[in-house]
Amino acid sequence: MSQRIEYPQDFFVNIDNDIHRLGRITLNLHSDGFTVEIDIVQKESRKIWHHVDTLYKLEAHDDALQIAVQRLSQFLSGQG
Repeated sequence: MSQRIEYPQDFFVNIDNDIHRLGRITLNLHSDGFTVEIDIVQKESRKIWHHVDTLYKLEAHDDALQIAVQRLSQFLSGQG
């Protein structure tokens, strides 16, 4: 019997040279695919410091996470 995955799911990414903030990717499943919210949050309180982007209608769980990490990386490197 397979386990049911519950959504939303939060994933946290360390940010180089920033001990006070984390990248947070929130993955959610909707009827038309996956949605990811990408934020920079304060490490201790998890409050949003900056909203980076929201991506809609992504087809697969793993692809959605990979695209979100790429988008966060682009933002942190100043490319968007």
